[in-house]
Amino acid sequence: MGIFDRISDALGSGEQTDDQTEQASENGGAFQVPEWAVKDKVNVEKRAGIIHEQYDVTESQAQVIAEKLKEDMEDTDGYSIDSIRYDLEEELDIEDELLHTIVWTETASINTIDRVNGYLEKETGGEVYKISAPDDDRTHSITREAADEIEEQGGVPMKELARILLEKAKKYEDEGGTPERMEHWVPHERFRFSIVRHIDF
Repeated sequence: MGIFDRISDALGSGEQTDDQTEQASENGGAFQVPEWAVKDKVNVEKRAGIIHEQYDVTESQAQVIAEKLKEDMEDTDGYSIDSIRYDLEEELDIEDELLHTIVWTETASINTIDRVNGYLEKETGGEVYKISAPDDDRTHSITREAADEIEEQGGVPMKELARILLEKAKKYEDEGGTPERMEHWVPHERFRFSIVRHIDF
């Protein structure tokens, strides 16, 4: 099984994306996410296992975090990373910076896997994709270089996009790259990009 197959199959279907920064609830509840778009978005058992394996937290803490991710990310009123984090701070004795990293990274992973699976399910052949990311000093070199390389090619198939991200994660492994987590679509912690279709105008 190749890296792309492991990435695609890592958590199965049921984990979706939007721009991973914050979702819907900033609209004060004015925007309702359709139930079908969030149903079964988070596999608690698998996500708890990932969290326990990847971070310095106990199994029970990982379980609580995964259950909270499911509760909020499957809420049709939307969610925000901060609201999830604040609620977990009340319940868990985890250092704030670590908890922020976990919530940010895992919501981004869940959303990216869901978006990629959604694209792949609808592919008819020949689709190409790119990385959409903020252009500021907080954008990691992994994201910036991958986005630039893909843009220069006018978009790439999803398998090639995954390969490029993996290559950049390996290149910057000493600077926060996490190639071992690419099966969860995590090239580095707190990543800030979305995968979108590349459309020529």
